[in-house]
Amino acid sequence: MQLLKLISLIFFIYAFTGNKVFAQSNDRILSPIGQWNCVIYGNPLLGDERAYLSFRADGILLMTREARDNERSNSIQLEYIIEGNRLSFSDIQTGRNFNAQLGGFTLSGEWRSRIQLGGWWCSPDEFEEGIFSNSLENQFVGRLDPEIMASPSYPLQAIREVLQGRVVICFEVTTMGEVINPTFIEVSDEVFRAPSLDALMRSRYKPWLPNNQSELARPACRSFIYRLDYVYNSFD
Repeated sequence: MQLLKLISLIFFIYAFTGNKVFAQSNDRILSPIGQWNCVIYGNPLLGDERAYLSFRADGILLMTREARDNERSNSIQLEYIIEGNRLSFSDIQTGRNFNAQLGGFTLSGEWRSRIQLGGWWCSPDEFEEGIFSNSLENQFVGRLDPEIMASPSYPLQAIREVLQGRVVICFEVTTMGEVINPTFIEVSDEVFRAPSLDALMRSRYKPWLPNNQSELARPACRSFIYRLDYVYNSFD
């Protein structure tokens, strides 16, 4: 009898530790090594910023921001750190500290400065490191111009419960201006999820390459703000 109890105890310990090891071995860690087409959002003055990030295996990051107005595209070389499943680096030009958890299915995270907080989201890209040169402005194809920007309807449930909120969705835009691969970054309340996604998928952008010559997709993000004063003012 004692032998059976001992065998049962050993089996229980083995099963528990075995399942724990199995779960740990299946924890997904996203490797940032490679090239990424990114959007940086949350700055009220600049709006959405677009950048290329190229992570090298030696801990070096090449960051290239999209040109704005008459400015030229510029690239800087930074160092990044990976600790466990956490990635971090600092942009010395803007004073922002970036970090991301590498347990998701795409590269995304938040940035912080002394007075601001925002986020960033990337999709994989394929380009040669040679684009990080003085002729880089030729690599960017201009801003994404909206063609149809649908607005969400305010959920009746949220009106009854006096709820306000915010939803941030990042996605990709094909060369023909179609929205694909939406990813929810922030949802303040689940009641706002469906109308936000519906409005996003009814929106589209102007084609950004002629004749659909490329299968590339560019990242973008949209914020949906739900405020009851907008609703009440519409009834006045």
